[in-house]
Amino acid sequence: MAKPNSRATLISYCKRALGAPVIEINVDDDQVDDRIDEALQFYQEYHHDAIEKVYLKHKVTGSSLTLSAAVAGNFTVGEVITGGTSGATANVITATGSTITYSSLGDSNKVFSTETITGGTSAATATVSSITKGNIENGYIAIPDLVTNVERVFPLNSANSGSINMFDIRYQMQVNDIYSLGYMGSLLEYAMTQQWVSMIDTVLDPSKKHIDFARHRNTLRIDMDWSAEVEVDDYIIIDCYRILDPDTYTDVYNDYYMKRYATALLKQQWGANLIKFEGMEMPGGVVFNGRQLFDDATTDLEKLTEEARLNWEMPVDFMTG
Repeated sequence: MAKPNSRATLISYCKRALGAPVIEINVDDDQVDDRIDEALQFYQEYHHDAIEKVYLKHKVTGSSLTLSAAVAGNFTVGEVITGGTSGATANVITATGSTITYSSLGDSNKVFSTETITGGTSAATATVSSITKGNIENGYIAIPDLVTNVERVFPLNSANSGSINMFDIRYQMQVNDIYSLGYMGSLLEYAMTQQWVSMIDTVLDPSKKHIDFARHRNTLRIDMDWSAEVEVDDYIIIDCYRILDPDTYTDVYNDYYMKRYATALLKQQWGANLIKFEGMEMPGGVVFNGRQLFDDATTDLEKLTEEARLNWEMPVDFMTG
């Protein structure tokens, strides 16, 4: 038996399962593509084999001003630039060619526009032709389309924030409470203690951020003071779940459930196409019965959907309190 390892071979497998080439499958190529897309989407939504837990890193970006001429070198790194019309200010991080980059605005209510900027130290001037906002100014980062869920963002350590030392209040409170954590011989006692320490750490450690991720928005908003807690070129580590790209991991096309579900969808489409010929008698007495084909496929899909939700779907996260 041929093992499907691509979209084309999966389509061929499904058609053979329905009787091709012995029987002509009356489904248009565009309809076939739609049903395969639908099968992949369902598989990725409800089958745990379709996703993986990964840790992604993102390099924090600053905002940039593109100048109308290659005069950025006239500005001094570290100086404050001011917009002639908007009054916006920012500290220069890099100035090369026709691009000036900065981390954040001096006043978030005043943003740069296509205007003339002036350097506070160098007194250089230039005209801005376009502005590209970075992560720090936007307050969010872009997330790849394959990511389905973000669990958490790892604590951020930046040159701004520094590391926790023995005089830090969080360190002192946790160390001073160690002696009263209780006897560690019991697994239940240990688990309860870890939850207690985690709760204290969540309250005291501001590096554990509140996050907001919307899959169809493809952005991850992190509620923090970006300008104070991260710098350009710092890394943010994201704990998330990501869809296995079938074009990269071609074994997805050979998944037993995937093949059955895609075949049932094509069968339903075939039946839907033939319903309008229901009762039509062909030469030799053959009668079209597209509705029976459609109903059989619908029953198969209902069973496969129930199977996926009961056996293959990832547990739904919930909170109690």
